[in-house]
Amino acid sequence: MKTILLFISFVGLQSIAFAQNPHYLKTMEEVVTKIQTAAFTDDLTPTANQFERIATAEPKEWLPNYWAAYCYLMKSYNEPIAEKKDVLLEKAEKLIGIAEKMEANNDEIEVMKANIASVRLSVDPQNRWQEYGAISGAALAKAKKINPENPRAKLLEAQGVFYTPESYGGGKNKAEPILKEALEKFTKFKPISTIHPNWGESVVKYFISQL
Repeated sequence: MKTILLFISFVGLQSIAFAQNPHYLKTMEEVVTKIQTAAFTDDLTPTANQFERIATAEPKEWLPNYWAAYCYLMKSYNEPIAEKKDVLLEKAEKLIGIAEKMEANNDEIEVMKANIASVRLSVDPQNRWQEYGAISGAALAKAKKINPENPRAKLLEAQGVFYTPESYGGGKNKAEPILKEALEKFTKFKPISTIHPNWGESVVKYFISQL
């Protein structure tokens, strides 16, 4: 009961903060909508630039940096050149690091850290698995500890299993129950506000369609 009351209090404080700065909320909603309506192959660099400008104007808010990091991460998925992919991921790492300094012990930030590290690993798996595998695993474990119901954390867990060869304990069959659990968590998930993280459900559904 105490935990529930603390959570309600936190959400209430968030609402009060947004109410005190309606311009910030309106601007963020407009830019977040661009992400929600973008295709996977769209270049989100202009959107990232908008979030970075908002971050400069609102230095106490963590969400602009979070979303800017998300934009660079998404762009990295479509970048075929390893060196350029790394540059994008370095930007994402820097921005999520700034967000973390403002908002410590945040499950969404930990999920993003895990996500970035996973893509960093994929650039050069043979030489990076030890460093970035550890970073991704630790961040994902922390995210699930902070909020076991975070659907994006379960999604990343499922992705990791999905892409792991069967000979190493992974594969589609092993990923299936985790993906279904992630989808169930998405059906129950309610974002704190219109500008808080709420991505991933379509990704889960895509992976399930590949089973």
